[in-house]
Amino acid sequence: TRKRRDGNAETKGGNCMMSGRSMAGNPDAVLSLKEGYGRVEREGIKPFIKMVETGERMFFKCRDFSVLYDLIFKMCIQREPNNHCEELYKRYSGVIKDYLENTVVPALEKASGEHQLRFMREWADRWTKHRQVVKGLSKLFVYLDRYYVENSPDNLHKLAEQGYKLFYEIVFSKFEDKAVSDVLDAIKAEREGEEQDTALLAKCVEVFVEMRYHYKGGKETDLQVYINSLQKPIIAHAGKHYQRVSRMWLDQDSAPNYLQKAEQCIEAERKRVDQYLNHTSLEPLIKEVYVRLLRNHQAELLNKTTGVANMLEGNRIDDLSRLYRLYSRDASDLEPIAQAMNEHIYREGVAIIDQARPTGGRGGSAGGRKKPSKAEQKQQAVAAAAAAAGDNHDLVQSLIQLHDRYSQMVRNCFGSNQRFQKALKDAFSQFVNMDGRVSKLLAMFINDVLKKGTKINTKNLESTLDNVVFLYSYITEKDVFELDYQKCLADRLLNDTCQSEHHEKIMIAKLKSECGYQWTNKLESMFKDVQVSKELVKDFATLQESERSSNAKSGTNPATGVLVKLDVTVCTKGIWPSGSLAPANMPRELENVSTRFRDFYIARFAGRKLEWCMDQGRAEILVKFSPQTKKTLVCSPYQMMVMLVFNTKPTATYQDILDITGLPPRAVQNHLLSLAHPKISVLQKNPKTKNLDRKDKFRINPSFSHKLVRVPVPVMNIVTDVKERDDEQKAIDLQRRQQMDASIVRIMKIRKVLQHAQLVSLVIEQLQARFKPRPARIKRRIESLIEQEYLERDKDDRSKYNYLA
Repeated sequence: TRKRRDGNAETKGGNCMMSGRSMAGNPDAVLSLKEGYGRVEREGIKPFIKMVETGERMFFKCRDFSVLYDLIFKMCIQREPNNHCEELYKRYSGVIKDYLENTVVPALEKASGEHQLRFMREWADRWTKHRQVVKGLSKLFVYLDRYYVENSPDNLHKLAEQGYKLFYEIVFSKFEDKAVSDVLDAIKAEREGEEQDTALLAKCVEVFVEMRYHYKGGKETDLQVYINSLQKPIIAHAGKHYQRVSRMWLDQDSAPNYLQKAEQCIEAERKRVDQYLNHTSLEPLIKEVYVRLLRNHQAELLNKTTGVANMLEGNRIDDLSRLYRLYSRDASDLEPIAQAMNEHIYREGVAIIDQARPTGGRGGSAGGRKKPSKAEQKQQAVAAAAAAAGDNHDLVQSLIQLHDRYSQMVRNCFGSNQRFQKALKDAFSQFVNMDGRVSKLLAMFINDVLKKGTKINTKNLESTLDNVVFLYSYITEKDVFELDYQKCLADRLLNDTCQSEHHEKIMIAKLKSECGYQWTNKLESMFKDVQVSKELVKDFATLQESERSSNAKSGTNPATGVLVKLDVTVCTKGIWPSGSLAPANMPRELENVSTRFRDFYIARFAGRKLEWCMDQGRAEILVKFSPQTKKTLVCSPYQMMVMLVFNTKPTATYQDILDITGLPPRAVQNHLLSLAHPKISVLQKNPKTKNLDRKDKFRINPSFSHKLVRVPVPVMNIVTDVKERDDEQKAIDLQRRQQMDASIVRIMKIRKVLQHAQLVSLVIEQLQARFKPRPARIKRRIESLIEQEYLERDKDDRSKYNYLA
C-alpha cells in the first residue's frame, strides 16, 4: 500500500484488473495525447480485445495494467491545455465503435446467412464478449468515470453505459428482428414437441434483458427493451398459436380432455419462463394463454354435452377440481361455473320434490289445469300431513344425500369458494320451499334418527345432523319446523325414548349456531325440567316409603286401592309445546297417588299451579285377559284410562267410555281404535269396522296372546284429526302475528316516523330469519296497532306512520 497524489490509499497485487500506478521517468514532465494514448492503445487496448476474441486470457497482469492506468491518470490530471479527458472519452467510444462495426457486425452478418442455430450462438457469444470488452476498458479508463463524467456539463454516459449504448445503436438495432424471429421459431418448435437448447435460448434472451443500459440511469428493474422488443412479440405469438389450437381442440375433444390440454399448456409456459425467459414475463404470458384457451371459450366449454353438467352428474371430482383450478385465476370467471352448478342442483332438487309429491307430479300444466276447490285443497293438506306423520323418509334422505354430495364437492373441488357456497344455498332454498311438507318431514326424520331403536341407517351421525341443520337453514318458514321439532323432542323426553342425551345436546348446539339462542333456550330448559322432575320423583318415592314404614309400625291401614308407581315430569308452561288441554276424569285408581303428589309439589313450590296432562307420557298396566294369560301393556295414558274402564264394566259402549273417562271423541278415538286393531287385538270391537259409533261395544279380548311379557301398544293414526291440524296452524298464525306486532313496535319506537314501504321492508328484514311475512299481513297488523293506539297515520301524508309513546 502506498500514498497516491490525490491522498487516497490504494492496494495492488494479484492477476486482476485493480487500480494502481507505476510512473517511469520524470513525474513532472507533460505527457502528450499522442504519446500517452498511443502507448495505451498499443500495449493495452488492442492486446486486450485480441485476448477477448481468442479467449486466451481476458485480463492484464497487474503490473502491465498499473502502468497503463498511470498513463491515463496523468493525461487526465494535467492542467489545460494538456488535460486530455474529453479526448480520451471520445477515443474510448471510438475504440468500442470500431470493434462493433469491424468485428461484431461482420460476424453476425455471416451467421445470419447460415443456419438459425448458428446465428443464435453468435448472437449470444457476441454479447458475452462485448460485455467483457466494456468491463475491461471501463476499468482501464475508470478515472474518467470518477471525475470527468461526474463533473461534465454535457450529461455524459458512464463508460459502461456508453459501451452498451453503442452496442444497442450499432448491433442490437440492426439484428434485433432476426434475433426475435429466431427465438420465436425456437419457441414454436418447442411447443410442437421439438427439443430445444434452453441454455442457448436463455443466453439469447439475456441480451434483451441486459440492454437496459441504453437508458441513462437504468436500474436493475428497467426492462423496457426486453418488454418492448421480445416479451410483447412472444406474448402475441403465443396468443395466435393458442387461438388456433383451441379451436381445433374444442371441435375434436371432450370438455375434460380440453381442460387437461389447457392445464398442460399453462404448465409448459410456466416452465418456459423458468428456463429461459425473464420472470416478469410469467404473468402476462400466462394471462394471454388463459384468455385464448379458457376465457374466450368458457360458455362453449361449459355448455358442451361433456361440460360442467355432465361432470356434476357423474361426480367427476378430478375434472371439476381442474375446472376450478384453471378458472380461479380470475374470480369473475367463476360466476358462470357457479351459476351452472346452481341450475344443475336446482334441476336435481326439483326432480326429487316432484317424485315425492303425493299426487305424483308438480300439479298444473301449461295447458291450463283446473284449479282444485277449497275442499280438495284441504284434503290434499290432510294427505300431506298424514304422509309427514308416516315412516317414509325417502324425501328427506334424498335431500340429505343430495346436499351431502354437493357440499363435499364445494369443499373438495371448489375450495369452499363463497360463490359456490352461495350457489348451493340458493339452489336448495328455491326447491326446498316448493313443498310445504319439507319442514314437517325434516322434523319427523330427525325425531326418528334420535329416537331409541331407530331403523334409519346413519353411518355418520354427525354428518347427518349437519346436513339436517343445513336443510333447516334453507327453509323459509323455520317456525313450522321449530314447532314440530319441539313437539317431537317433548315426546322423546316424556316417553324416555331419547337414544342419547349427548346427541340431543349436539343437535341443539348446531341449531343454536344457525338460529340463535332464543328458541333453543326453550329446548335446553326442557332438559332441565326433566332433570328436576327426576329429583322430585325420587324425593316423593322416599316420602311414600317413609309413610308406609310409619303406618306399618303404628298399625294404621293405608288408603286402599291399586298399587301405583308414579313417575312424573313437571313441564314448565310456555317452554313445552302445549295446545288446548283436553278435559279428562282422573281414574279412581290414580286419585290417591295423584292427590298426594300435588300436595307434595305445592308444599315444596308454594304459589304454583299443577295440572295433569294425560295426553302425554306412557303407562304400564297389568291386564288379566284370561286365568292363564296376564300381560303388561305399555301404552299411552289415554289407553290406560280406557282399559281401566273394564275394571267396573266387562263390556262397555263407546258412549260409556266417553262418559267414564270424560275425554272428547277426537282425543280418544285413535287410542281406542288402536287397542281394537286386528294387529293388536287387546280389545274386541262389535261391529268390526274402522268407524266409531256411540253404540259400538268393546270388551277385553279373552283369547289375546303375545310372545312378549311387556306388550307395546302403539297409537295408530287411523282417524285423521283435521281440527288438530287446524289448531296447529292457528297457533303458528297467532305466534306470527305477535312477532309482527313486536317487530313493528320495535322499529317505530326507534324511528318514530316512517313511510309505509320502509316499515314493511324493515319488518320483512327482521323476521325473514324465522319466516317471510307477506306485505298484506304486515299491513293488517299495522291497522291493528293503529286501532290499539300504538301508531297513527300522519295527517298530511296517509302513507306515513307516527309512533305514539
